[in-house]
Amino acid sequence: MSLAAVLCAQPDPIQRLPRPDRAGTAHAVRVADLPLVFTSAIAAPTPGGSVGEEAGRALEALGELLRESGSELGRVVRLQAYVAADADVAAVEAVVAQRWAAAPVALTVVRSPLEVAGARVAWEAVAAAGSAARAGVVRPGKAAVLPAGGKVFISGQAEKGGDVASAVRETMAGLQRTLTHLGLSTQDVVQVKAFITPFADHAVAAREVTASFAGRPAPPLVQMEWVSGTLPVEIELVATARGMATPPGDRVAYLGLPWLAPSPRYSKACHVGAGVPLIFFGAVDGDGVSGAREQMKAIFERIGSGLLEAGGSYRNLVKATYYLGDATSRAVLGDIRGVYFDPTRAPAASALEVRSLGRPGRTAQIDLIGFPVKP
Repeated sequence: MSLAAVLCAQPDPIQRLPRPDRAGTAHAVRVADLPLVFTSAIAAPTPGGSVGEEAGRALEALGELLRESGSELGRVVRLQAYVAADADVAAVEAVVAQRWAAAPVALTVVRSPLEVAGARVAWEAVAAAGSAARAGVVRPGKAAVLPAGGKVFISGQAEKGGDVASAVRETMAGLQRTLTHLGLSTQDVVQVKAFITPFADHAVAAREVTASFAGRPAPPLVQMEWVSGTLPVEIELVATARGMATPPGDRVAYLGLPWLAPSPRYSKACHVGAGVPLIFFGAVDGDGVSGAREQMKAIFERIGSGLLEAGGSYRNLVKATYYLGDATSRAVLGDIRGVYFDPTRAPAASALEVRSLGRPGRTAQIDLIGFPVKP
């Protein structure tokens, strides 16, 4: 069944296209222009016990945070699981299958060390909030509400710096310059996501991100490990676009920045206009196919199929995150985007190499946010 058929059957402003092969997960989740809660990565208050038990306690903590923010676990549209070891992935997926059997989510599972010592799993969520949610209110460090209306996804930026602290400081300064150029400020940011190496410096990175907000409450910060031989950090943002003019002539504007070289492979930012629904896609992998090149080809073919069923298209993407197992996958990604993407409408993006993708032989996975072709 396509998402179009699901739309007819589900009058709720959240429509889900379940994956029959992976319980609790959806190929795509479409959500109307509602307030959305963005969280940080939430671990169990006390790590320990089996992985499933720890994941369950972390979900309880996430659920409490969502309730405080005007939402609940049943209204999660996108879920990211950060897992410390490949051996724990199956247990985490089993928890998702049980908890979201009736309301499947767009799921991405990635391997990364965690900020909480001894923790094995943490959850990050995007969830639809009720109309009573205090849109725009930031709850320091844990969750923030993106109000209904325009929104902007800013691609990952990276400054080299001399170490993690200086790299974060300089990168956040560049992102603040971007916000100013767009007519926004740090008060409009609802989530900061940082990819850092070495991950042991996560506390240093968090301190610098917080300092960049100059004493104002900082929005949720998500940190995960990436593998980079040259840059210690890349940081991306999500913000309300309440200070920006409506995109001219289209529901979405694909933006460049005058001080950064343009790329046909990604936009520096994507501005989604008010009233435009979003479609969240969980991680798409190339499982069942061997080799980095063949897996990447399979991934893009599967993305195309998912876009068709969800009423989207390759020209209607606003955000992509590429998780890459090695340099070969990165090179193939660069080539294949030139085949599939309209260079004037490429999504905002971050591309990061990781130590593992949770399954033997998996070389890449991609998650996406898009919008419908038809309003």
